[in-house]
Amino acid sequence: MTIRFEDAPDNVVNLMNKIIDDGFPELGRAVIKVLYDTKKRASGGKIVLGRIQKSNDLIKHLTIEETRITDGIDYILYIDKNVFENIEEKDRVRLIRHELQHCNVDFDARNTPYSLRDHEISDFYQEIELNSDDPRWAERCAAVAESIYDRED
Repeated sequence: MTIRFEDAPDNVVNLMNKIIDDGFPELGRAVIKVLYDTKKRASGGKIVLGRIQKSNDLIKHLTIEETRITDGIDYILYIDKNVFENIEEKDRVRLIRHELQHCNVDFDARNTPYSLRDHEISDFYQEIELNSDDPRWAERCAAVAESIYDRED
């Protein structure tokens, strides 16, 4: 049996941490687990290149030992391994940055400061500005995904 998920390598975690340092200081204390998804995932007829999930109590409990902190992880970032390994570095940055845009931090919240937010439009206003040099980057990555998974079908 093939397990669907695997830990992303250190270079991917380091890239995410650099992106956090450069543009998401509010996530500096968040514990984010990065996983590769090794199988095709689709939603609404589109291949999912990445997604982020806020931890629930079960995930927090199961990750306490791994993180060596009493609260476990705060988020899980899933990245399509096949696509990520076949796109350019600038698109890897864009993909991770896009997923981090879904993270919402409110240190005044009662239970946990971490939550998720949906797209402001079909993207995020900040992402449109940051990707003004290449607004169709996601379409290009989706084309890579389709070509990879078409070969497997």
